[in-house]
Amino acid sequence: MPKIRVSTLYFLLALVWLGITGIGAMNIRTYLTNEGSIKFDEIYYFFLTLHGDSGMIAFIQFSTLAIILFFLERSQTKLSFHLLLFSSVFTNLGLIMYFLGGPIIGWYMLYPLSTQSFNFIGIYGKYFWISYLGILIESLSVEIAGIYLLLKMENNLKNIAYIFPLISLILIVFSVPFLSSVSILYILHVLIKLKFSAILLTSLFWEYASPSTYYLTIGILGVLTYIMKPFSLKWINWSKYPVSILPFAIFANHLQTWPISIYLREFSDFCSIILSGFLGIIFLNLVIPLFYERMFSFTKVLGIVCLIGFLASSFSFVLPFNTIDPFLHNTYYVVGSFHSIVWDFLIPGFTLAFYLLVIGENGDNKKIDKLVLSGIIGWELSSTALAILMMYDGYSGLIRREVLFPQLFLPSMVTMSFLAFVAITSLGVSYSAILSKMILSIRPKSEAIEKYILKVKNRI
Repeated sequence: MPKIRVSTLYFLLALVWLGITGIGAMNIRTYLTNEGSIKFDEIYYFFLTLHGDSGMIAFIQFSTLAIILFFLERSQTKLSFHLLLFSSVFTNLGLIMYFLGGPIIGWYMLYPLSTQSFNFIGIYGKYFWISYLGILIESLSVEIAGIYLLLKMENNLKNIAYIFPLISLILIVFSVPFLSSVSILYILHVLIKLKFSAILLTSLFWEYASPSTYYLTIGILGVLTYIMKPFSLKWINWSKYPVSILPFAIFANHLQTWPISIYLREFSDFCSIILSGFLGIIFLNLVIPLFYERMFSFTKVLGIVCLIGFLASSFSFVLPFNTIDPFLHNTYYVVGSFHSIVWDFLIPGFTLAFYLLVIGENGDNKKIDKLVLSGIIGWELSSTALAILMMYDGYSGLIRREVLFPQLFLPSMVTMSFLAFVAITSLGVSYSAILSKMILSIRPKSEAIEKYILKVKNRI
């Protein structure tokens, strides 16, 4: 049996956590479709937390590292399989420890609610702080892998596409320590009763969470640059520094309703607009050459689908402005706009990267290609409709993360659940096709088969 590549391992782990994210989401949808109940609110909020943390911590980290490993393996970089294996083991161990505590705090981990025992319904009881020990183990494991890969990536910048995984690594290495710091401070608060400013701890958390939302985005832009010819190399060089730095400056966007300095808020809004502009330059850098091409490979077709999905980020453009954000901040508009980026760009981009890993740039099976493309298109259409419906209901006044909601929105909840079911089914078609190709390509050597047959005959 051939030795599994470390990139394959990380891609599969990302898929597992994507599946767990989906399980959390569908449980939420089932709960909401049945009109909610104050009697089971703890279960609802646990699945809400499972969905958020599995997606924004586990899936985002594993998928980004998988793409980085894909690039390093393509450049024939020698990697320590055991170090990356142990890192993945302890990362998963930390996540399992966290979820066994049964957190119902949402992925924001807002202090001081996040340090109170009644917000944990799992197995630890009064020792609920063990959940944060799990987050600490997880973040330290990712940090070790990130530093190791950053040192490896610095020597692999001959191809312009490699700039993007390098930026993702920079964001990981410099943002994950903030998550570790928050975990340590929460543990100290519980064990020795240290008290901290809620604004301080929330700011520290978002210094991790804001850059983390760009890990996979930038990694996928690297994949797209890898398979497409960019219009201008200068545009990428102009963008690499702002895209590496500005994600750390926009944390105040998530504190629009908090009593923080107006100058800090305006600075964060300004940085968000500038960052969006540079991401727009990278987008145009990939789109412009497509108008001069007549024939597209299958991977380029998938890439075009991703680029179309990238336009979904425009729904979020209004949120950084403090004249608009307070009216939409805690509504389903935020849920729909944020998920539209994940659904329409990140998931298709990750699928493209997984396809490249398993099948390659040119493809070798039209049936598999048709299944993958039809699944992705079905996913894009249904998830886009779902996101638009969420944003419309948010604009109409539907509050997010609430146990109960006005019955006026019940038909919308039923429709959302239907669209989510269609989307997940469509995505399952794509991944079933790719995974079947992966499984069929894993064939033991004929010598190994002969030895096994001989051993069986000797036993008989």
